[in-house]
Amino acid sequence: MKISRLALFGWLAMLFVQCHSLQWNQQDKHVQSERASESVLEAFAKYPNGIMKLKASTPGYDYAYDVAEKDVYYGKDSTKFHFKQVEIRLHETMPAGQVIVDFTFLDDQGNKVNVNGVDLIRLTPKLDSQDELIYAELLLEEFNRFGVSFRKEHEEFNVQLATSEVPEVQENAYRCSIVNNCLAGTKWEFALNTTDYSDFKDRIRGINNLNQNRLLAHSWFYLDRDLYNALMHMKNPQLKAGALDLDYDSLSVIGENTVVDFEKLRKPVRYRVETAMLEVGHQSNRVVKPLDIEEHFKAEFGLLLNNKRYTYKTILEEPISLTQFRDRGFYFETTPKVCDFNWMKYVDNIEVDVLDIEGSNSYVQLTLNGQWSPYKVTIGNVDLALIDEQKLFGLLFGVNAYPKSRRYNPSQNTIVYDAELLPDEIKPFVLLTDNKSGKWINNQYKGIEKIYLTYESLERDVLNVYVLSYERITPVWMGRVKLPKKLRQLVRVRRNLYNY
Repeated sequence: MKISRLALFGWLAMLFVQCHSLQWNQQDKHVQSERASESVLEAFAKYPNGIMKLKASTPGYDYAYDVAEKDVYYGKDSTKFHFKQVEIRLHETMPAGQVIVDFTFLDDQGNKVNVNGVDLIRLTPKLDSQDELIYAELLLEEFNRFGVSFRKEHEEFNVQLATSEVPEVQENAYRCSIVNNCLAGTKWEFALNTTDYSDFKDRIRGINNLNQNRLLAHSWFYLDRDLYNALMHMKNPQLKAGALDLDYDSLSVIGENTVVDFEKLRKPVRYRVETAMLEVGHQSNRVVKPLDIEEHFKAEFGLLLNNKRYTYKTILEEPISLTQFRDRGFYFETTPKVCDFNWMKYVDNIEVDVLDIEGSNSYVQLTLNGQWSPYKVTIGNVDLALIDEQKLFGLLFGVNAYPKSRRYNPSQNTIVYDAELLPDEIKPFVLLTDNKSGKWINNQYKGIEKIYLTYESLERDVLNVYVLSYERITPVWMGRVKLPKKLRQLVRVRRNLYNY
């Protein structure tokens, strides 16, 4: 079979595009650079020499609630690798619409982690809803944890050691992350991870051999308030003056008086799919078990349902105490958060509506509801072709809420978009609303924060839906719904198209 030069060139061009990451921190020579906005410049001008120096807090070795195994150097020395100072330097010029800075994290011994060329806009929430619903989205975005990871092999960060005592740290450090924390406005965090194969032979014989990842350092710090306000208004010019001054409860009050117009969040419904409910967890009395790595890890420390055995029925019958974050990211077990999930015992159905997205029949809206349920959970703009079997597809409450972690320079292809690049018409959303009034309900007050979707087999004919609790560590509701053959075939075709 002969291939024309034009076809070969097109194939190579497509291959080239798909195999190269979008480099957020590499300035395009063809894009005009400019100075930062006046509000950003004023925020940095408050600090000597224009270098923003911020204090950070770090946990000790006995801190038990990091979701990772600790490196041998984690927290044992009161000064080494306790990065208690953060320095942020603003670049002189940058592409329009970006705020490019260099981060330096320092400990008391002079060890440094440098993360250069970071666009702060990447760590700033984007509000995609309209009208008064923006206050509810602001609450959900600001109090959801999301961040970006940086890779050593792509030279996205580097470690500078003050001495040569522990050269393996510089060699083993391979990931770091900067995260917009969920506990308070302007609260951010930093983590440095290492990889260690020194005990690989012993581990491979045991049960704990999933990976060789370690956590070396973890810090919390508060970003300058003026800088954060400038970033938020820069990314969200529709924000009204004073919106960022509202506290959590005030945002919640405004949000819960807002009727949600789903037509503004998605395309119209094309048709409702005929499905069959195979199981509802609280009706089958299925046992509640950890679903992901974070839940398994927290279960080991007694943070998952206080080590008590629950089923999806019994967990809805009485208030549940969940350990919550207090005081800059440190747990205090004496102040648990109590959640009552009783209302979810009336949720017994999963409705599936195909949305009128051009060129696709696999974008759907899922509605978790019941005849007597006071509330319903609406999960919109879900591409069924993105979901895999026995692999959890997570969605946070909100509108196009950023995932908890994503690469700073993500690879782009025909199926997986970075959240920053999603077209408006397919931005996913998860919202809790009142069945009578249609008004938004603060899901965090009801103790739920995340959705997991997965197919249970290669046939992809049964979709499993899980609702997770506060801190995203406890599944509290689940259901299994069988999809019709026609829809499955359309999804199969779309998945195959993604492979080109």
